[in-house]
Amino acid sequence: MNQRILSDDNIILRPVEPEDAEFMWCVESDSSQWVQNSIVAPFSRENLLNYACNYEADPYLARQLRLIVSDLSGKRMGIADIFDLSPQHRTAKIGIYILPEFRNSGVALEALTLLEFYSLRILNLRQLCAEVVESNDISLHLFLSAGFELRGTLKDWILSGHDTFSLHLLQKELM
Repeated sequence: MNQRILSDDNIILRPVEPEDAEFMWCVESDSSQWVQNSIVAPFSRENLLNYACNYEADPYLARQLRLIVSDLSGKRMGIADIFDLSPQHRTAKIGIYILPEFRNSGVALEALTLLEFYSLRILNLRQLCAEVVESNDISLHLFLSAGFELRGTLKDWILSGHDTFSLHLLQKELM
């Protein structure tokens, strides 16, 4: 598992491997995060194992790229996603999930910085977008501190049970 896409002095972003299926299942099964990423039902371990085993390595073809965030020893710390990738418009949405024990340590900002570098230098993207639910102050702060600009808010956009949440749209020009 030493394959790296990007790394700095502290973290590595690497491709998904079959042995990551259990880790992804634990992350995706955290129902407290579902409102953040519009999940309405849990993924099964088999769903995620199939994803990991049939991983499409061409982000232009798949229109997405999932990367595992780990420390230099290989310990998994989170997941970084590029999705809704448009080769025509050279844009994509991004998302980052960091395990609770690694939050507030700078890992998310490091992963975001590496993801931006990869998006610009390798994927040749010109803009990135992040969607942040209004109640996620930590994520909003992360993207704003990384130079994303708040471009708008979709009022009461997310419905979870009887509760509604507004959705902030943040954008960063890479070029």
